[in-house]
Amino acid sequence: MKRHSPTRRLTLITMLLAMSILMHMIEPSLPIPIPGVKLGLANILGLITMFLFGIKSMIMLNFMRVIIASLLRGIIFGTGFWLSMGGVILSTFITIVLYKKSKLSPVGLSVASSAFHGLGQILVLMFINDTVMMIYWLPLLWFSSVPTGMVTGTLSAQVLKRLKV
Repeated sequence: MKRHSPTRRLTLITMLLAMSILMHMIEPSLPIPIPGVKLGLANILGLITMFLFGIKSMIMLNFMRVIIASLLRGIIFGTGFWLSMGGVILSTFITIVLYKKSKLSPVGLSVASSAFHGLGQILVLMFINDTVMMIYWLPLLWFSSVPTGMVTGTLSAQVLKRLKV
């Protein structure tokens, strides 16, 4: 992590936040043939933030992205908000644990993050719908988390490589 002046640091984190909100907002319009599956493009910016500015900045970016994007969509505290928040909580947690305890690359971190994002969403759905039957979606989400995590992790790694981090 490079040292930046406070103003430069804030500016860069704000730009990363704006880009992650944009990715979060446009991603549902991308055609994915599997219902409920998204690429997780905003995760690219979360990983970049973690490698550039540290864990605290990534946590802030991930939570602010969900809150601001939900406000902009008009779904704050709706089902979509809670699904996003549940996924972000678990995916951020596992990313931090694996970042601190292992030598995983951005690709490995992204795959794990994707898998736990799906788990967080399923747990929220089980709570909202008051049924454990939603657990049957989990294998599909975990199966799709490998290629989507690999794509977002590879993109993150390429950006970090070009930034020479």
